[in-house]
Amino acid sequence: MKITIWSDFVCPFCYIGEAHLAKALESFEHAENVEIEYKSFLLSPDAEYVPGEAYYESFSNLKGIPVEQTKAMLQQVTDMAKASGVDINYDIAKFASTADAHHVFQYAKEQGKGNEFFDRLYAAHFAEGEVLSDPEAIVRLAEEVGLAGEKVRGIIAGKEYAEKVSKDIAESRQIGVQGVPFFVFNDKYAVSGAQPVPYFSQVLDTVWEEEKAEQ
Repeated sequence: MKITIWSDFVCPFCYIGEAHLAKALESFEHAENVEIEYKSFLLSPDAEYVPGEAYYESFSNLKGIPVEQTKAMLQQVTDMAKASGVDINYDIAKFASTADAHHVFQYAKEQGKGNEFFDRLYAAHFAEGEVLSDPEAIVRLAEEVGLAGEKVRGIIAGKEYAEKVSKDIAESRQIGVQGVPFFVFNDKYAVSGAQPVPYFSQVLDTVWEEEKAEQ
């Protein structure tokens, strides 16, 4: 079984939804036969990091809503994450572009480290306050998952993987992705959003049974 996931490193519902999927896979007896592939999606393509500006302020400016309302919204997300076993801390998170990080992700994918890179950047953004548009931060995080730092610097400077990022995004539009996370099981069944664990368990069982019946 193959699960394709369109996601962005700064998407809280992606982080939460994938935690739910991981939990469902823990009790899925055929989990060793499941392949997960990430695809790039830019949640805020025009995002710019403003040094010294709190995430709440950046998000407030982006959405055009008061800071206090933003804090209340993000607190709900934080509470949801905590209930899912995921650590999100908007007090230290940084609002920034993820474009360069996605270029490096495409390289990581070629090296068989795409999923590991994705997981590392989730934690870096949500729990460690890393600026994901900072080339040095991207290099350091990439090295932590075993990628060559100088190669990563070259990718960021040269934008050589921009076409692959654009291809992932174009594919998402073709299949009607309105937002992320967006999961596709066996190129047939789509699941959108941070669905609960039982829902993912049901989908896994259904898709597996159908796959078995077709063999």
